[in-house]
Amino acid sequence: MRMLQLLFSQLAYRDLRLHRHDRDHCSDPTGVAIEIPVLLGTDSVTAPPLGPSSHQTEPLTRQRPRPARPSHDEVSAHEPAAISAGSHTGATDPDRHVFDRPLAVGPARSRRRTVVCGIVVAALLVALAVRFRGDAASRLSGVPAPRWHWLAACACCTALFYVANGLSMRAASGLRVELRTVTGVQVAAAATNRIVPAGLGAIAVHLRFLEKRGMTRPAALAAIASIKAAGAVSHLVGIIIVAGTLSGSGIGEAVVSPVRSTLTGIGTGPVLVGCVVVCALVTGTVAHPRVRAMARPAARAFRTHMSVLAHSPGRTTVLLLSQAGTRLFQILALACTVWAFGASISMMSVATVYLVGSLVAGAAPTAGGVGALEPALAFGLAAAGGDAATMLAVVLVYRVISFWLPVLPGIVALAGLRRRGDL
Repeated sequence: MRMLQLLFSQLAYRDLRLHRHDRDHCSDPTGVAIEIPVLLGTDSVTAPPLGPSSHQTEPLTRQRPRPARPSHDEVSAHEPAAISAGSHTGATDPDRHVFDRPLAVGPARSRRRTVVCGIVVAALLVALAVRFRGDAASRLSGVPAPRWHWLAACACCTALFYVANGLSMRAASGLRVELRTVTGVQVAAAATNRIVPAGLGAIAVHLRFLEKRGMTRPAALAAIASIKAAGAVSHLVGIIIVAGTLSGSGIGEAVVSPVRSTLTGIGTGPVLVGCVVVCALVTGTVAHPRVRAMARPAARAFRTHMSVLAHSPGRTTVLLLSQAGTRLFQILALACTVWAFGASISMMSVATVYLVGSLVAGAAPTAGGVGALEPALAFGLAAAGGDAATMLAVVLVYRVISFWLPVLPGIVALAGLRRRGDL
């Protein structure tokens, strides 16, 4: 609301200045002198004076030559005098508007509400921290202090994750964009993806960026879909590679057990009914003629895009390797956090836990798998040989570094992209 109020005030102020200039100089906005007929009877109507020092008036029915436009210094010198003269004589300008000068908007009510909500949330968090401080301290008393160089390595792997995502976008779209720009797009997309579930925030940011770069919407959607497809292929290949580790380690059972216990608590009947309803909705939506008509251009563009990638082995290789790199850097970030707390878990076990846990948590309808990925990783790492309390601390620290800390640079990158016109 504050932005709309400022915009309307500036527009009204600009229109009033133009109107007053045209009235004083009897010209249209193009600068051509015009004649203003007056049909008010026989009385002679006079025009306003040309300036503060002029005391002669002319009938409005007479055409005047266009006067010379005063300079900026003359206007600045005469405006205070005119304002003071009008205030002393008591004369009112009929064209005076409430937006004669830009409004200085004070603190808005929305800002006060935001501050109040922030204070309430902070008070609740403090109350919860005081209430459960003893329980948390007793459970985490045996957790060792992390080694900071491993946490720095985790942050570096997280940064490389966004660089690899930027390489994927550049390879999928075929655009010659600077790596710094596409990396900033990935960080901004991650920030929007923290509040929108199912990755829709990142898809919207990517779509907007590609359209600003000249791609049509079907082509941009096809490029995004090819990135998702390459990510799914790399994830499946990773699970096939670590499949041998799942046989006797119990990691798979530990990761899937929270999901199984949740489904058991809900009940078999409601779960089946929910699956049937979801399948019916998806089938009905896909089979609808209007939806099929809207999806047909996108499907055609996707087939064309995949054909282009098939005939461009260099771009396809970069796309697949960069998507594999995103998984690798996430696994390395998790492994660095595990080693920061002194746990002796092998890289293969960490990779298995991450790949299986992220696959299971991908079905959660929350943004970024919040609430689903954390228990899956904690249970998996505990099954791989780590202490339960220590692995919980590992997962929380890992999520703070790789998931929540990029939000602030993402907001900065989003503002910069909007300012440059890339979004």
